Formats: sequence, structure tokens, C-alpha cells
Amino acid sequence: MSDQLDVRIITPEKVVFRNHVGSVVLPGTLGMMEILPDHVAMFSTIKPGEVELKRDGKIVIFACGPGLVEVCANSVTILVDSAAGSEEIDPKEAERMIAEAEDKLKNLSSEDEEQRFAFETQLAAARARIEVYERISNEPEAAKGFTRIKMEPVGKAENKHD
Repeated sequence: MSDQLDVRIITPEKVVFRNHVGSVVLPGTLGMMEILPDHVAMFSTIKPGEVELKRDGKIVIFACGPGLVEVCANSVTILVDSAAGSEEIDPKEAERMIAEAEDKLKNLSSEDEEQRFAFETQLAAARARIEVYERISNEPEAAKGFTRIKMEPVGKAENKHD
């Protein structure tokens, strides 16, 4: 029985995060799910939203786009089209993305379901960014017993030792 999960958040551009954590909370397509050590193997789709990683009473939050999650042998791989930590979120850019998606949805014909899905996904991902940004900026440092820490991706941590 292990007490840690090896978690990776991967976008098409890069590995955004890789570290050991105690639990992962993420937005499954059918609802929120929490993954703890020794979780049964699974594969699922996830929708845009907040991904929380907890370790030793500390938490880090990412705003992620839609994607997939695979859990196997205390390894959690989250493949998403986008992911941003609170330090990377530009609230003005996220607001612009929301306005753009809402405008395109208003002007879209009802027959174009593929385009509608793309704009609804863009809207949900941008809203997740705003929610993460507001959550982090409005909470006191020790909210709900957790403190925010910066967990460096493995690639960055390795470069520090050079």
C-alpha cells in the first residue's frame, strides 16, 4: 500500500506538472472525482475545470481544458488540451476568451454542432481559468487548512541541479 501518487499533467506542448502527491481531485465528465493512492485502475474523460493536487496539507490548483485521465498502479496521467497554474493565468485574456466564445455561440447556426461543441469547450476552459485565478487570489494563505505551494514540474526541478 502506497501513500503517494505519481501525477503527470500533460498538454500537447509540454509536461506541465510531474510530482508525487497524496490525492487528486478533478472534474470527470459525469462529476467530480477524487483519486487516492491504491485507486482501482481506470480510464475516463474529464471536462474543463479545476484540478487540485494535495500533498502533506498543501494544495496546488490547475485550470485544465478537456481531456483524459488514466489511473494505474498509483500513477495518474492527465492528458488535457490546456493547463495553467494560478501564476500563469492572465484574467484579462481569460475574460477575452469568454467574450469571444459567447459571441461566436450567439452567431452560430443551430446545425453546426461540431463548432458549437468547440466554442462551449473554449468557454468552459476560460471560465475555469477565471475560477482558479479568483479562488487563489481571494483565499487567505491558510484557507481550509491548506497552504498553496509551487510544485515544480520534474523538468524544471532537474535543471536546478545542473
